[in-house]
Amino acid sequence: MFSLTMFLSLALSVVTVSTSSLGDAQVAISPLNASYIDSRHDYWNARQSNYSPSCVVYPKSSQDVSVAIRAIRESGSRFAVKAGGHSPNNFFSSVDQGVLIDFKSMTAKSYDAATTLATYEPGSNWGQLYEFYQQYDRTVMGGRLSGVGTGLALGGGLSYLAPQYGMACDSFTELEVVLLNGTITTASTTSNPDLFFGLRGGGGNAFGVVTRYTVQSHPIGKFYAGTLIYVLDHAQKVLEATHDFIAYNIDPKANILVTYETLTTPDVLLNLDEVIVVFIVYDGADPGAAFSNFTQIPRLLDTSKPNKAYTEVADMPIPYTAELSRADNVFRIGAHQISGSDAYREVYDRYAAWADANKGLYVFVSLNFYPVARSMTDASRARGGNAMQMPDGPWFWVNYLLSTPPGLLLDLHDRVQASFRAMVEATPSAPGLPLFLNEAAVDQRPLASFPTYRRLQQIKREYDPDGFFANKTGGWTFD
Repeated sequence: MFSLTMFLSLALSVVTVSTSSLGDAQVAISPLNASYIDSRHDYWNARQSNYSPSCVVYPKSSQDVSVAIRAIRESGSRFAVKAGGHSPNNFFSSVDQGVLIDFKSMTAKSYDAATTLATYEPGSNWGQLYEFYQQYDRTVMGGRLSGVGTGLALGGGLSYLAPQYGMACDSFTELEVVLLNGTITTASTTSNPDLFFGLRGGGGNAFGVVTRYTVQSHPIGKFYAGTLIYVLDHAQKVLEATHDFIAYNIDPKANILVTYETLTTPDVLLNLDEVIVVFIVYDGADPGAAFSNFTQIPRLLDTSKPNKAYTEVADMPIPYTAELSRADNVFRIGAHQISGSDAYREVYDRYAAWADANKGLYVFVSLNFYPVARSMTDASRARGGNAMQMPDGPWFWVNYLLSTPPGLLLDLHDRVQASFRAMVEATPSAPGLPLFLNEAAVDQRPLASFPTYRRLQQIKREYDPDGFFANKTGGWTFD
């Protein structure tokens, strides 16, 4: 057990501020400690592993988090909070010469059958949560991939069930939050409602540290789901099918994720340096004609079938990206209208041209289309809306993923990043549509695209008046 005296002197190398205990929290200081190594290196963007925390704190309760935050504030140390380490943005969940708070020991979860509310701490990933609640024939709104951490929900959270129930943050009913002064409080529509509003899609690392989520759960059964894989020859046909699904599908139980995936290898045979993967998910046994525009196109592989559990849906493999999940990865995001717009074509054409022109400078790139259905924006609004205040669908987000070789020279890395950024910016996002926080680059300033931005700035000033979070940890900017 470490006292704050030892904690501050050994880990932060600053003056002693207290003799209070860190409670039950474990602290790893040595870079040779197995837990320290795991916390430092387990990031989706491997570049975050370049940083060396002064120590890693593993809280077991909100009280432990409170003590750690008080100590960090007293010492003036930099810090970061890590749930899953999925954000590729620099210092969002990593820190150099500061304190890393790793939530991996906070994994409590429960279900109340009387209220159908689910409660969980931030240390589990979505796959673990889906598996736990499946025993009650319920699920929680989270991410599409099982390995992603719960911090995703604070930035919105998009799952295959979103057309029925809205974003993950729309299901929040109460949040336990540790404020910057160490106070443990709750946020809901009746308690600290401004704080609650800001945390519903306004992101973490801004207003406080969420240590417990209480959310509305939803019934879950069996799914018709799978992947359809196409070669590049069918790129345009799949693109038009994607447009038609986004524009015309009105069945909230049907959802897709369309991804164009390109390896840096030369195109030497059958265009196999690029494949197109379409994930189709239907909440029920029979999707009818919901995916017919895709199934009519000749496919290289089709794994779709009925009677899949939701845990299987969240574990559907992604070629290439599954193997590169710990590379030097970055995201960028766009938001575009589908009606009366050719943005979907422009987005793909510019992406394909960039991928072809920059062979050898990346390991892998992908372009991903995320439909925003009218039923999804209606469901969000029915639950009170979130910080994005999403306009009526249909429209779509498009995610760009760039994976560069580990150890790429800094000058070359920066030039590739600048070129990739210019490619994305060449198709500007539509005015009035919010950028998707979970998959935006920090320099895109996604919060400024929200119609609630001024309100979020006011909430930020209220809960972080001296810029503690802004100055001492990575996160979204409110300037």
